[in-house]
Amino acid sequence: MKKGLTILVVMLCALSLFASGGKEATTTTSTVPELKGPGNVTLKRLGYNVGFDVNNDIIVGVTEESTGYKVEYYALPAQNADEKLLMEVASGKDYDIVNLSVDQWRTLVANGALLPLNDLLDAYGQDILKGNTQDVWKALSDEKGNIYGVAYMYPYDTEVNNFMIVRMDLLRKAGIDEVPTTLEGFYNMLKTLKAFYGEEYIILAGPYKNAANGSNSLVFPQIISSAFGISNDWMVDENNKVYYMSESEKFDELVSFLAKCASEGLFDPDWAANTTASVTEKFASGRAIIACGDRNLAQAAIPTLMSNQGLTEDDFGFLGPLEGEDGVCTYQESLNIGKISAILKNSKNAADAINWINLKIQDQLFINIGVEGVHFYYDEEGQIAPINPIFADERGNSFYYIDATDAEEFKFEWPSRIRKSAAQWLAFENVTLKTNAERPEVFVKNPFAFMPASENYAKYNTTLLNSLNDFVLQVMAGKRNVSDIPTYMSDWKNNGGEAVRAELQSYIDAQ
Repeated sequence: MKKGLTILVVMLCALSLFASGGKEATTTTSTVPELKGPGNVTLKRLGYNVGFDVNNDIIVGVTEESTGYKVEYYALPAQNADEKLLMEVASGKDYDIVNLSVDQWRTLVANGALLPLNDLLDAYGQDILKGNTQDVWKALSDEKGNIYGVAYMYPYDTEVNNFMIVRMDLLRKAGIDEVPTTLEGFYNMLKTLKAFYGEEYIILAGPYKNAANGSNSLVFPQIISSAFGISNDWMVDENNKVYYMSESEKFDELVSFLAKCASEGLFDPDWAANTTASVTEKFASGRAIIACGDRNLAQAAIPTLMSNQGLTEDDFGFLGPLEGEDGVCTYQESLNIGKISAILKNSKNAADAINWINLKIQDQLFINIGVEGVHFYYDEEGQIAPINPIFADERGNSFYYIDATDAEEFKFEWPSRIRKSAAQWLAFENVTLKTNAERPEVFVKNPFAFMPASENYAKYNTTLLNSLNDFVLQVMAGKRNVSDIPTYMSDWKNNGGEAVRAELQSYIDAQ
């Protein structure tokens, strides 16, 4: 952990030096660059890590056909993505577009590495400007109104995007016919499986980290923390006071529960070392009974298990947000800015980068969904339904190449992307749609969904989250105790916790 923090500090210092020259340059620039135009320039785009070759997907050719622009695509590594991003930017790499998590974007804004886009959007991005609300544009701006990115809004406001997939065939053999909805039932299920199978299987594989979030993923399942009323790292109480997850009155109970499960062999003993890939492999290969995951895990593992082990859809169950013994169950809404695309200050093709994104919005149905009658049709309810396998084959990975959308239109188009995969749709129906239909009250708003970039949040929050994860893992491993929370919180305050809280409190107070 110390080595990682040292690297991060060095990169931030280098980034500040890089950005200082950029800030000086922008103060003397008043003209909008002219377009070089499609066919006259090759753009470079850096995005997050995915499990396919980002330059050889069919969407690369589809987008070039639609916009006329040739683009070279680059991806961050699956591990240490934030550090690699800072290294790339600080070293002066000439990417034209960087596709970022919100926290990565805040870091680059705070360090002056991004180009203000107002004039470029006025000249070349009118469809981008129309695509989102003023709340979104305010969140993408500094206090002077300078816009530093364009947003891809998450298109479903109340998705349970972190859940667990269960091998019901193995549960039934152990005498369990239904998946639990309460924390107590969940624990009893794990105990029963452990007693029945012993060391034959990993009972619960995890954690499952979303590469699109950079390093900002929790190391424990959010459907477990939901039972303790903990829905995010930063929250706001009924008196509009901002507090951190570890200040929650039930944080000690959450960590104690995780430690108990780990000590009793109910969690994968490799929990601290697991990656998204290793969790997927353990579940897909049949080594784990339950796995933490999301729709991507469903898409990767369920067809493999059906093919290799003769399972059917009825042999899979799904665990959504769990309820605590006092009836508490809170899960944060997915209404937020999903990703932000920004232009680096040293981009040589800023005007064409904005023009390219604008052209993609103009043709977003074709690029992201396809051609009616070939890739999709409108069903009896007027909804877009995919025609498989061609939709999955030719538009299955288009999500990765999205930089901005007409948000309202994309909300209508997006469900078809889930339906491209029977396994994804199975998970979506049994977790998200079921939770929305039966327990809509579990969703709580994210009070910081549209918070603009701020200096201390960008400077400290990733480190705070990493420290939180480290502390929880140490308690789970028996190296620290719940009684160490006061010491951990003292370090938290000294490492920027109070500075970040002050910024967030100012934002809440101004609402």
